[in-house]
Amino acid sequence: MVEVKSVRAKKLLETPSSIKNEMQSGMKRFPFDDVKVWAALEWDQNNVKNLSFFGDLNTGEKIILEALGLLMKNKAINYLDQISLRECEAFLRDRNSEAAITGMSEAEENFFKRMARWLRSWSRSEVGQSYKFPSEKGPFKQLKLVDKIREMKAFLASAQILTLYQNKAAPELVDLEDLTVFVQVHYATDSDKEAFHELHLLGVAAFQEENLNFIPEP
Repeated sequence: MVEVKSVRAKKLLETPSSIKNEMQSGMKRFPFDDVKVWAALEWDQNNVKNLSFFGDLNTGEKIILEALGLLMKNKAINYLDQISLRECEAFLRDRNSEAAITGMSEAEENFFKRMARWLRSWSRSEVGQSYKFPSEKGPFKQLKLVDKIREMKAFLASAQILTLYQNKAAPELVDLEDLTVFVQVHYATDSDKEAFHELHLLGVAAFQEENLNFIPEP
């Protein structure tokens, strides 16, 4: 169980800046069902202007996201590639030698890592705008199969995916069933799995389909 010890962290929980009491315009749903949270990410010339969250969060999740939002403010968007849970905890301390929060579980640590990766993949897809799903066609899940295949191939051939796989063989569409996408891709090393996980997050963000599922076909 998380215990908040620093005065700084307690004050931020009482009067948060990044955690909102109601849904804000432009917020998107975090694409994992174990935590119900929405986020809004605003930037200007690749620097974060505001990062805010809303959702059904426990104390640990709230203070993690509050610290993340404050740390990212006025920072370059690619700082999300480097930021860690340890840095967030250090930011919340009153003194360098005393922990601000204790009792963080493995689940909360994993939540932080997934959130940071999701926000980074979201920013890559929107800043680059190398693939944009034509929303006038309606929700992706309601498209005819031939249209789904066309859009998915365009997504997999887009600049952000080719950049993600710049040192690897580019992923190729094998099959598509409803919202399940079978992709031929290297999936042997931890690096391969990290890239594929980001591919999934980019797909969810691009098509705005929380239940879009990518399956690797080595």
